[in-house]
Amino acid sequence: MERTLAGMLFLVAAVSFSIAGGAWWMQRVCFTPDDTRDSAAAMLKEPDIRQEINTVVSGVQAPSLGVNAPELSTFLEDQVLSTRAGAAVMGPLMKEIHNKIIGNRDDDIVVTGTQMIDIVRDERAAQVESVVIPIPVVGTLKTMRTTLHWLIPIAAGIGAIAMLLGIATRPERRDVLRGLGEFFVAMACSMIVFGYLLPVQLIPAIDNGVWTKAIPRLAMRTLPFVLGSTAVFGLGGAALILASMSGGKRRQFSTPLAVSRYRGGDDHGWS
Repeated sequence: MERTLAGMLFLVAAVSFSIAGGAWWMQRVCFTPDDTRDSAAAMLKEPDIRQEINTVVSGVQAPSLGVNAPELSTFLEDQVLSTRAGAAVMGPLMKEIHNKIIGNRDDDIVVTGTQMIDIVRDERAAQVESVVIPIPVVGTLKTMRTTLHWLIPIAAGIGAIAMLLGIATRPERRDVLRGLGEFFVAMACSMIVFGYLLPVQLIPAIDNGVWTKAIPRLAMRTLPFVLGSTAVFGLGGAALILASMSGGKRRQFSTPLAVSRYRGGDDHGWS
């Protein structure tokens, strides 16, 4: 089907809006820290992250609790760091860690004695001085966060301009249907790229550090939704594109036939 100017503009708008939508989803899921149990549990599913936290806490707290470090480490692993109840307790700390690794803050992550009570579940933990957990700012994650921050408004702005210009050309119905269908298809691709490929495959390939692994874990918790939305967008987009093509064919075949009949009736050679 021949593409009109309006169709080209709607295609640009569809791709731009889909990029903005996919980038917003990735930012919301992977680069918006919160202190909820679900987010903490997702990050703590990574064994290396649990080990990093466990090593610091057990090494500092074991002497004050009168136990050896391996014993306290086992307790933390089995009863706190790998459980849903423990994830709820660790929520505020994991939010601070998340903020640090993506570059939202530069100061140290400090755990006070009072906070330690909830983690090791012993009142004696309050007697220990505040503990500094050595969390780095991950350059790869900071760069990605900054890129998404600027990509969303730029892509949305380009999409809005292209859509308004497309509307100004007085598009046909088939152009609107095809543009909407292309937006749905582009959104399906964008959800896969920003919801899975970038956070789960690309980022760990670039940087395989311990704390970088928090991002794939956060992305994987929403994978069922990403796959489901991809299927819905893809099927809906394909249906709309097919509808626009069939609509164009009906107009193309019916119009010349009606014109030829009208002209045949006015032929004076039969009079």
